[in-house]
Amino acid sequence: MTDGNSGREDLAIDDHAFYTLISGVSAYDLNTGALLWRTARPAGRPLNLVVAAGRVFVPASEIFALDARTGAELWRVTPDSLGRVEAAVDDRAFYVGTDSRRVIAYDVATGRMLWSEEVLASGPYYASVDAIITHGDTVYASVLEYLNQSGGLKRGWMMALDRNTGRVLWRYLNERVNEPHDAGNHAVAGRMLLINDLNGGAMIGVDRFTGREVWRRVGPLDRLGAWDTFKVVDGIAYVASNDTFLYALDPETGRIIWRTSVDASASSSAVCGDKVFAGARGLHMASRADGRILATLFLDAQGSLGSSYITSRLHSQGSRVYFVGNDAVYAVSCD
Repeated sequence: MTDGNSGREDLAIDDHAFYTLISGVSAYDLNTGALLWRTARPAGRPLNLVVAAGRVFVPASEIFALDARTGAELWRVTPDSLGRVEAAVDDRAFYVGTDSRRVIAYDVATGRMLWSEEVLASGPYYASVDAIITHGDTVYASVLEYLNQSGGLKRGWMMALDRNTGRVLWRYLNERVNEPHDAGNHAVAGRMLLINDLNGGAMIGVDRFTGREVWRRVGPLDRLGAWDTFKVVDGIAYVASNDTFLYALDPETGRIIWRTSVDASASSSAVCGDKVFAGARGLHMASRADGRILATLFLDAQGSLGSSYITSRLHSQGSRVYFVGNDAVYAVSCD
């Protein structure tokens, strides 16, 4: 990379390129890594970006859509507020959340607001929509709500919304007395909605049609849970956790099929062929069958980190895993 980057850099992929938040929005050729285009850094540092239907969507202090081939701006809107949200997109709308407890849907082609829904009633302390995904005709959004001024106590909500109207279908509350909890990044696995509780160190399975908790698996009590999003492949859910383990679980029951130590807090995972990868500053490649570590990158024989390390989430496409490091953008073979 010709420009340095700092902090967490996100990554999105389509069949043409991979897109990052390096010194603005940058697009790199999927096959060669050549820089295709780069925009100026947006006002207000964005948390993530998503790509669909030939457009790259970036939520910052303003929300804008770019042509994925050229980087040309297609539209831009300014919401009244914007949370540090994991945004989502489908064939109809781009969905973002705010720190005013709202989920907003914008038309992907024009940026016109389709609906705006307050998903949690106003309260005395801060609350923000943190993550959104879509599945079929439903939008699932998580909200982190402070229970005191400092945020030392908090609880997590998960909402299911009708994607056409924004109407709330159900609310799930993750709360334990005198403990901080949330309901963060999430994924669909059949009938289940798989949720990570970063503060509470738990993984949770919720019936996505009723909002009822089905199972809960709590990790080591002295460690945080997963910031990563479950990757569901062939009926198995994989997740990398801050508790220093990479997991394979049965999404219906929460039963651990295997877990593998990666010796550091792991922030992201990716499934590629018969391998599963975990980013824990270095890169770990494990067998999907039994979790056995097959290879590592950026770590020496003693497991020490060198001068290169991972700064983004991992994304798989075809037979490669893509990510951003502190010094370069990378494509790694899954073989």
